[in-house]
Amino acid sequence: MPRPLLLFLALVALFNLSRVLREPRPDADRPMDFRTCYVGQAVLRAGANPYHDATLKQGWQRIIREENLQSRTQPGLPNLPFLYPPWAAALFGLTVGRLPYALAWPLWGALALLSLVLVSRLWPALLQAEIGLTVPWWQFLLAALALKGTIPALLTGQPTFVALALGVGALAVGRLSSPGFSAQLSHSASSSTTGIESSVAPVWAPAVAGVLLGLAAFKVTLLLPFAAWFLWKKQWLPLAVAAAVVALLSAVAWHWTAFPADLLLAYEHLLAQVRAQSFDPSDPDYPLTQGMTLRLELGNVLEWLRPGSSAWHPLLHGALWVATGLRLVWLRQQGRPLADWHVFLVLSTLTLLTTYHLYYDAVLLLPLLAFGLRLPKRWQWLLLILLLPLLLPLNGLALALGNPWGCTWCIF
Repeated sequence: MPRPLLLFLALVALFNLSRVLREPRPDADRPMDFRTCYVGQAVLRAGANPYHDATLKQGWQRIIREENLQSRTQPGLPNLPFLYPPWAAALFGLTVGRLPYALAWPLWGALALLSLVLVSRLWPALLQAEIGLTVPWWQFLLAALALKGTIPALLTGQPTFVALALGVGALAVGRLSSPGFSAQLSHSASSSTTGIESSVAPVWAPAVAGVLLGLAAFKVTLLLPFAAWFLWKKQWLPLAVAAAVVALLSAVAWHWTAFPADLLLAYEHLLAQVRAQSFDPSDPDYPLTQGMTLRLELGNVLEWLRPGSSAWHPLLHGALWVATGLRLVWLRQQGRPLADWHVFLVLSTLTLLTTYHLYYDAVLLLPLLAFGLRLPKRWQWLLLILLLPLLLPLNGLALALGNPWGCTWCIF
């Protein structure tokens, strides 16, 4: 990586890290995203429905009474609803939900940080095994910390990093049959190779990859490019195992709740309610509502350019997916060389632009680092300019300056 670019990313990362020092001392309310997940699974295990807002809030009140915690805020609507599917609630309930909240949230924060480091370790090995380009793992970590959503998401206990580690881990296990990958993975971890290359995949690799993929399915939209990678590689067994894992977790969720038939319907209703809330013309901040300013979805920009257009956003997003799929299939039929990482980046970008994602999910684009290093220097700087909205708090700067030029475009 060019030194000026490396220095720029380091300065941005240091600025982001300084937020940790400026934050008040963490308490039970600070990991608000993890809190919502924890309360959701607790409500479900009690037989209630975590997608009912009043029930979710009552569940939190019960937890703070039982553990004698101090709390000033509530999970749930308008900003912190439980938007994870039933199988995610079951996964949380079988793991961190078994611990008291006071112990669970610090451990979850440590797990999220460890997951980010693991992702930074695995991506260089995956990319080097395919394209032969060596990128130090710490540069991936630096790029992740430079993204403006990473540190806030770590502080709120956002599950994105755990899901991403599971997804990248599934790709790594799925690539064990690739010549040289095992050696590259060893090199990434210890900065030395043994010279031993694995040409035969272990018989357990597809099943383990499928289990990891199924566990990562608690972040459904984040899973899309990973599932598409296995589909593109025609590795059916991992996909089948992942579907089985999701089915088993779903069965656990339906077993816990007292009203199984209502669970999925309430989940779908909540998703529709949150989307409608983001595009609500009665909001005083419309069309720059909180949901729109924090999300990466292309529809947010369309709503800003053409208020009231949200009804046909799904049609446009669907058309983009169909066009991209047809293009990739056509290139494959033409015999064009398509690298796995290229397909993954295309689908990741499309996922971020067409499904529900906030700024912290941009960590999905870390392979762009290797892609950018293959570009001429002037194109590297152009790529950096295009990524500035993901690195710099442009909307915060505009608000701090009183937005003197009416720069509503910088929200995006």
